[in-house]
Amino acid sequence: MINFNNQKYFYEPYPHALYENVFDTPFYEKLCNEFPSDQKFDNFDFDKQNQLKQKKFSLNDNHPSFKNILNNKKNINDLYNFLNNQKFKNLILDLLDKNHISLSRHQYEKNFLRKIYDKIRRNKKFGFEFSMISTNGGFIKPHTDGADKLISFVIPIIKNNDFENIPNSGTDILRPTEDKYKYNFFNTTVPFEATEVVRKIPFNKNQIFLFVKTHNSLHSVGPMANPSEKSLMRKSINFFIYK
Repeated sequence: MINFNNQKYFYEPYPHALYENVFDTPFYEKLCNEFPSDQKFDNFDFDKQNQLKQKKFSLNDNHPSFKNILNNKKNINDLYNFLNNQKFKNLILDLLDKNHISLSRHQYEKNFLRKIYDKIRRNKKFGFEFSMISTNGGFIKPHTDGADKLISFVIPIIKNNDFENIPNSGTDILRPTEDKYKYNFFNTTVPFEATEVVRKIPFNKNQIFLFVKTHNSLHSVGPMANPSEKSLMRKSINFFIYK
């Protein structure tokens, strides 16, 4: 389902990768058409310090409407089932390993008692999210992602070429400029002005951006400034492999 042949790997300041032309064009177009923009998205605005963290709307696999979406969106359902599978996790770990990014696999080889424990604690091994960010001032502050995540992925959902002229619509790979932000395993947000951009990952059609969660996996989106008067949302499918 996913073609990982067109790949680029980066190692500074933390491991991340970009895969381009990953889906057959008809399938990608169907994903774009099925994106559930008609659903009620939740708005998460504040971080642990009760400061504005992001101007983002999201709907994830914990949402009561999520199962209904899968039942009515065939291609999204196919993608979800493909990703939420041990074979996909092994494929990603193999790809990273071949490119000198070796991650521990013991969490995927649990004994029976550990599996029961995880089930009781409801420890997730996979997460899936629909995300929308307004191009009129939308942003996600610099952060490193939750400590329970192992790998995060982003699939841009773009029907036209609307994002070619929108600055800061991609993901910025960041490095902190102040020592106090250099160790950030538990995902405290960081002021934009306390970071510098190492690399800009473009927000393009039919790609997957991947990064490994580390103590310094600092990244952000925006703030975006749409030069036109057209209302436009930066839509993406985000998914996660948990530890």
